Amino acid sequence: MSRVAKLLLLPILLAQVLFFSFVARHRFVDGDEGFYLLASRLVLMHKKPYADFSYVQAPLLPYVYALWMKLTAVSWARARLFSAFLTTLLGTLLYDEVCRQTGRWLAGLAAVVLFASTTLIFACFPAAHPFSLAALFLFSAYMAVSRCSAEPPPWLMVAGGILLGLSVDTRSYLLLILLVFLWWILHASDTRTRRVSILWFLGGFLAGITPCLYLFLSSPQSFLFNNFGYHLMRSSASLIGAWPEKLIVLLMFFLGGPQGNGIQNSLLFFISLAFIFSIREQRSAPRLAFQIAVALVMVSLLPTPVYPGYFSFCIPFLLVSTVCVVNDLLVSLGPGRQRLIAAAACVVVLAMYLGASVPDFRKYLTTGEGIASVGRARDKGDWRLQRVVEVSEAIDQMASPGEVVASFWPGYIFQTKAIPLSGLENDFLLPVSGKLTARQREQYHVLSLSEIESSFAAHTPRIVVLGNQNRLVEEVMGQAAESSLRAQGYTLARSIGDASIYVCCSKP
Repeated sequence: MSRVAKLLLLPILLAQVLFFSFVARHRFVDGDEGFYLLASRLVLMHKKPYADFSYVQAPLLPYVYALWMKLTAVSWARARLFSAFLTTLLGTLLYDEVCRQTGRWLAGLAAVVLFASTTLIFACFPAAHPFSLAALFLFSAYMAVSRCSAEPPPWLMVAGGILLGLSVDTRSYLLLILLVFLWWILHASDTRTRRVSILWFLGGFLAGITPCLYLFLSSPQSFLFNNFGYHLMRSSASLIGAWPEKLIVLLMFFLGGPQGNGIQNSLLFFISLAFIFSIREQRSAPRLAFQIAVALVMVSLLPTPVYPGYFSFCIPFLLVSTVCVVNDLLVSLGPGRQRLIAAAACVVVLAMYLGASVPDFRKYLTTGEGIASVGRARDKGDWRLQRVVEVSEAIDQMASPGEVVASFWPGYIFQTKAIPLSGLENDFLLPVSGKLTARQREQYHVLSLSEIESSFAAHTPRIVVLGNQNRLVEEVMGQAAESSLRAQGYTLARSIGDASIYVCCSKP
């Protein structure tokens, strides 16, 4: 990295912190954030995923966020700030990688500007989701492996394996990207060191997935249900079915849809595709980045249903390949009129790229139009951090510390001193509860609608919160929850927006 590139490193990092912190503070709340953050708080309370509560994802995220909360505070603002920091670290690594590959600080700066202005980045990464954490580990693994030479040092292979394993601990389907890394090491290493390099990498990978292995051995059936069984049940099209719908989502990735534009993704993908085979070095890191990006697009199509945010993982890798091939193209033209024309074309494309993000920026921070959770809300203010925290404060005013409270959206319980009703730690399992036996529901910490109604009849818990439920929960419940609460003697104690807090009996 040149001296200028090193001098720019700190300003670029600080600029990203400011930008992503602003986005994190003002972005509408995503419905899944409540589930992830409540799980993190439960881990902070020494609860174990799968064994003590249901967690339908790979297990690392709640442990990492719990550690952050232990050092700071249990709050929405601090959790979002942590996501912004993770995103900033990823953007800074991207800057370092592009500068190293091109030898030009301007190329690295362009990559960071594109990174921050990409809709799939600022819409997904600064939220309390697995995207920023998993992408940070995955990109770090790529940086380690891309430095693989004919005789790579063992520590580099081990580091790459550990980092890839940690990304799988955060998002399980990234396991399939292991094949891309192994293929690259196989072709980049010398014949004499090939086998040793692969063994070092696989050893590091096994070390990296230790959290998954530990939790699997602790509760094998619960682990398998949460990571695989639930996802088989959640859709009638099975785990990797519904391909017509998935192809529509793929087209939306390139052409645009309600949750974002497709111009940016198309520019990155097709520019890389057009020039990636013309780059100077046969075993270049940009080529590996493009291969990982293509693999990520394919892997992101496997889960059912598929959401546009899944494709956010491929953006940092597409940025590496795109910026590097454009830089190589400009360098190959040499000084003169052709280079000026090509540079002018790059400026025009950059302006198009930045302009495409402006409506999406307003969408995620101001209007909420096209966002799944916000779009169906009668009051969009319910999905603002301020409103969510207001409901949490009202719960604390009514509940004793450590009192069990039932909330059909976990986000309201997260920043309180209350404890969630066992079986309502997330809002995903109620729709599939009818497919489980009573023994399975008890083992996997799942409540059925009849069991919830029985709890209401027994006035346990004393406080119930309705509001911000996901669509599937609303379809199962209809008006049953509100009607059941009133029939069992619960009264409406407080309404904040469309959130309702029902109370029965006196405070213990």
